[in-house]
Amino acid sequence: MIPFLPIRAEWIALITEFTWNDHFCDEQKKGPFKSFRHCHRLLAATHDGKPGTVVRDAIDYDIGFGVLGLVAQTLFVERQLRNTFAYRQRALLRLLSGRVA
Repeated sequence: MIPFLPIRAEWIALITEFTWNDHFCDEQKKGPFKSFRHCHRLLAATHDGKPGTVVRDAIDYDIGFGVLGLVAQTLFVERQLRNTFAYRQRALLRLLSGRVA
């Protein structure tokens, strides 16, 4: 979660909720956070006259480590999470639109 450090953590998540064509949620079972829950909501949308789907993310997490964790969240973690999900949105658009590059 601190991108300039070469430290990596194993991250195991389990899908804990699933409703077809609506949403699914996963929760961290092992990883860098004290707790981490991520829900993916699927919304019908039309763009340029074409029907499609918008994926929205809702994340609830706790880094842990008290004040030190809050400092890390402010300095690194929040920005890293935003960058990660922005990348994922771009990758989804590219993959699902049929563009490979």
